[in-house]
Amino acid sequence: MIIPKDYYEAEVRDGYYVPSEMKRCWAATIGVLEEVDKICRRHNLKYFAEYGTLLGAVRHGGFIPWDDDFDISMKREDYMVFLKVARDELPRGYQLLSVYNNSEYDNFLSRVVNSNMISLEQDFLEANHNFPFAVGVDIFPLDYFEYNDEENATLKEMVTSVQSLINLITSDVTDISEIDEVVGGTIVRFCDMCGVSLESGKPIRQQLYILNERICSTYDSSSPYLSNIYFWVNNGNQVYRKEIFENTVRIPFEFSEICAPIGYDEKLLNAYGSNYMTPYKGGGMHDYPLYEKQKKLLFEANGKSFYKVYEWNKDELNRVRPSEPVRERREVVFLPFRAKYWKYMEEEWLRTTNEENTDVYVIPIPYYEKITYGLNGDIHYEADRFPDYVEITPFDRYDFDSRIPDRLVIQNPYDEYDCAITVHPRFYTEALLRATPELVYIPYFTIDDGNLDDEKTRYTADFFVKTPGVVRSDRVYLQSAAIKDLYIDKLCEFAGEETRSIWEEKLEVRDYIKPVFSEGIKEEDIPEGWWKYLLDDNNEGKKVILFHTNVSDIVMLKDKYFDKLKKVLDLFYQQSELITIIWHAHSDTQAVLEVKYPDLWKRYMEILDNFFNKDYGIYDDRADYSRSVAIADAYYGDRDAIMHDFVQTGRPVMIMNADI
Repeated sequence: MIIPKDYYEAEVRDGYYVPSEMKRCWAATIGVLEEVDKICRRHNLKYFAEYGTLLGAVRHGGFIPWDDDFDISMKREDYMVFLKVARDELPRGYQLLSVYNNSEYDNFLSRVVNSNMISLEQDFLEANHNFPFAVGVDIFPLDYFEYNDEENATLKEMVTSVQSLINLITSDVTDISEIDEVVGGTIVRFCDMCGVSLESGKPIRQQLYILNERICSTYDSSSPYLSNIYFWVNNGNQVYRKEIFENTVRIPFEFSEICAPIGYDEKLLNAYGSNYMTPYKGGGMHDYPLYEKQKKLLFEANGKSFYKVYEWNKDELNRVRPSEPVRERREVVFLPFRAKYWKYMEEEWLRTTNEENTDVYVIPIPYYEKITYGLNGDIHYEADRFPDYVEITPFDRYDFDSRIPDRLVIQNPYDEYDCAITVHPRFYTEALLRATPELVYIPYFTIDDGNLDDEKTRYTADFFVKTPGVVRSDRVYLQSAAIKDLYIDKLCEFAGEETRSIWEEKLEVRDYIKPVFSEGIKEEDIPEGWWKYLLDDNNEGKKVILFHTNVSDIVMLKDKYFDKLKKVLDLFYQQSELITIIWHAHSDTQAVLEVKYPDLWKRYMEILDNFFNKDYGIYDDRADYSRSVAIADAYYGDRDAIMHDFVQTGRPVMIMNADI
């Protein structure tokens, strides 16, 4: 599993701050999926991304930013084989939890975890991305189902009755005589009715769980639907056409791929409605983050956190600072650490360069990624990656201690208190305070300030507010008044309500620090053969529409989809003097259709051949769609993660409807 070096860094997705420790949790969880995936491939078993995991894959290309669990499902026949073989084939230290192998396990799903305990062993940390907490994958069984009022009523009553009996006994009971006589008699009669005998000496509660599993799998593969029966019993939903799960398609997920049901669009429409591509940050904390209890247990056992945590010290407000230097011209130094975040500093830099009698320096500083046990990895220095119009001063060519710049502007607030990245210690805030009379912090990110009362947003705010850069700086420039209020509330939690006036004074709203995002691409990165489509007869650029098709809708809609596809392509062709179409096809289109749906592949190729023969436009089926996204002015097509990039940059998006 190859992970980009910067993957663990904190980032903002959909306006939501994802801390670096959550990124390590995600990476460790995907590691568990990789092991599940290996077993499924080895035994020709199908699994499907489920629930929020599927929604995140299709909408975000990975985890939902404010989510952390991982769900997959398997048809009952594959599920039972997996439970049998996984016990022997999972890596050392992994645990398979299910009602079939654990008498104390109390759930209708199974779970694969990378450990049954917190581990600080070096081998474990190296294998699990320096994340010491146990994580895993939940596996839901899918059972066949059909709508029959009488049979459904009986099925629901049986499942509910067995669950009620389960709730009346404890996991250690192995003899019916140990149970209340009335309850025990009911259990015996129910088992007799189902043709099941209780095995002596084995936990009765576990046997009842297994009985309920058998009841859930009443129907066979001749039935037209699949369902998670427990959800259906309790909520009356989670029933889908079995064609949705006929095959899988691999779709991008973070730095890897995940198997989705071939009819994932239909499934998501049924589960979440037609607006499922619109993110919604709802719900309370519940078990978020899923490792929070483990963090508290580790702290109680060790007296400290695994990852370094910055703690409040009232002396932070009384540090001795150097006097303002006496000179004719002021010196202001900007200290960015990564070139890609320069855009958050740029506007303040431009304003400062226009100030009278002021010399401005841009000095990129070195940074490191953190590895196992928090040790620093390779040094990174990105001075050569900044825009050409920014004059760079090497960090070793400016003597901070002797020159005492009038103002230092920093971008990284964490110092050593982040579990993914740190700047060079020479540029920790404690050292910088001794080198300037004024320290200013500008965050290298902005977050959505539309609903800051959301519990998860307020939880993650601790990671970027309660930091040395915020507390120690003389000025902190923030994007909006709402964000300022959030910072003040969090800092008062951190340092005490009596400090409120301090934060109110030092935090300033500078809305111009929020950069305007725009996609772009260098001319040399555009394939030579594309230019004839992108330019008109006067050598002027034409409007570009990215038209995306996913393999899911092709398989599920068949003729209806192909009819719509031909109409759309013809319409674009009629407007070819004004616009250019980039037809981006899901990268798994050929792999799925050619092997599993040859008739559909033949139809698809007929349309594609016509597209090429009539020279309709550009065809792109690469997994990396960033080039096409960067070129396009607007999006039209199926629901998929690719359209999310357009939403993020404010470009027009229209979803194709095969019924129109």
